[in-house]
Amino acid sequence: MSEDGSNTHKIIGIVRRLDFLANNALLSLTIICIISIFFRLYYFPYGIPLTLDATSYFWYAIDTNVLGHLPADYLFPNTGWPMLLSVFFATFHSNNFIDYMTVQRLVSISISVFTIIPVYFLCKNFFNKHLSLIGAILFAFEPHIIQNSMLGITDSLYVLLVIISFTLMYSSNKNFVYLSFVTAALSALVRYEGMLFVLVLTVLFFTKFRKEHKVVLRYVLALSIYILILLPVLYVRIQSTGNDGLTSEIIHGVVVTNKITSTQNEDHSNLFSFIINGLQNLIKYLGWVMIPYFVIFVPIGIILGFKRRNSQYFGIILSIIVLAIPALYAYAREIQETRYLLVLMPFFSVLSLFVIDSIANKTSRRKLFFILLIVSVFASSWIFLELKKVDLEHEREAFAIAQQVAQLTKVTNGYYPESKYLKVATISDNFPILRSSATAPTVTLSTDYTSVADFIKNNKDADLTHIVADDNKNRPNFLKDLFSHEERYPYLVKVFDSSDNGFKYHVKIYKIDYEKFVQNEADAN
Repeated sequence: MSEDGSNTHKIIGIVRRLDFLANNALLSLTIICIISIFFRLYYFPYGIPLTLDATSYFWYAIDTNVLGHLPADYLFPNTGWPMLLSVFFATFHSNNFIDYMTVQRLVSISISVFTIIPVYFLCKNFFNKHLSLIGAILFAFEPHIIQNSMLGITDSLYVLLVIISFTLMYSSNKNFVYLSFVTAALSALVRYEGMLFVLVLTVLFFTKFRKEHKVVLRYVLALSIYILILLPVLYVRIQSTGNDGLTSEIIHGVVVTNKITSTQNEDHSNLFSFIINGLQNLIKYLGWVMIPYFVIFVPIGIILGFKRRNSQYFGIILSIIVLAIPALYAYAREIQETRYLLVLMPFFSVLSLFVIDSIANKTSRRKLFFILLIVSVFASSWIFLELKKVDLEHEREAFAIAQQVAQLTKVTNGYYPESKYLKVATISDNFPILRSSATAPTVTLSTDYTSVADFIKNNKDADLTHIVADDNKNRPNFLKDLFSHEERYPYLVKVFDSSDNGFKYHVKIYKIDYEKFVQNEADAN
């Protein structure tokens, strides 16, 4: 057989295998999920502790297990995620707190991967199973979703519950509509802004059942189920913290907005500026979060989908608008995080399929188009993740040095982002323990000063004892000068230098000798 003939048989064999996979949705979804897991595990931050919001959820779950009931000394409203984590922590035993944090990340990753399945069924409401698998792939390898799934925070669970809720609403089984309200209630417990999604469900419910005689009665039943799911948890929250975590947060948001937008005169310039600022940032972050491939498909998909003019497409657009409201509010307040928009990703997958379907119908080589599309999705996601890849060696060193900072100091200057590890640097391996039993983390102070002397004088009453300086070029000038010319500051005694311990990340810790500082200031005057 000639070489050309052999290559032809190979191509035919590959096409047949692809046809087999395309016609076996369960097998295809399994393969997509497995590859998606490997993507996440490849970039997994092994041995690095959680930071920021994730540590609050971590401690809530730990304290719940140790106490045997919900803890009372937590003020954040989104307790649904750490309550679920506490179940997994209860079945896990280790003396190392990082092991528990690894479990937290792995649970988040597992939920993110599982979300691929309801995204597939969401797409099936609009397209055949072949295109729906493409939609599942678009979500599975979306790089922002992959990155977020490893943070151990609420978003993976929130996205899952919202998408299940939306998909169940359009199920052919009318009883599943009630389950839609159940999952919507659970989403509100995970993130309080999920309470807005019941507005979407209400509109979709009356649109779907508008011709039925008992539509109001059915809705009252569905809404009652929604409320009954919420009430027990809200009651426990009120008993524990004094707030229900839902209405209390909405009221707080209204109060904050009034303070921000209030003016002494009667015009509404502040409110107008507040909204415009939110819209500008929303557009900016929408553009960013849609990179690398949704930015191409979604705008065109909105136009193509509009031509269908069916209720399900209307539901997609309504969901995007309503779910984007919390992001608009956050961006108006200059809270600059793309995570508020991640819940839109499954809907972006659907909108993208309108474009992909249109192109596929116009090409004579449909299968080749799909192969090239899938390869492009993999490649663009990998390139994005590589460009945004965290330097894990630097992060591990930052944590190790934070442990030194925490051991030597109680109050010092901030040196973010590396100082984010100070919150967990004092946790011992005698675990699990209550958060109240752990050593208090080092307090960090603002570095908005022009000189070392001003920084010390203005923070002496805050019990400032040490100054941390590193080789980060973005530090304030006075810290950069201290790092490079420590001989100019005789009242600072160097007590730690990371280069002496073989670290690539160069950090110095100085203890303030206040007697020498006072004398130095007197001599200068």
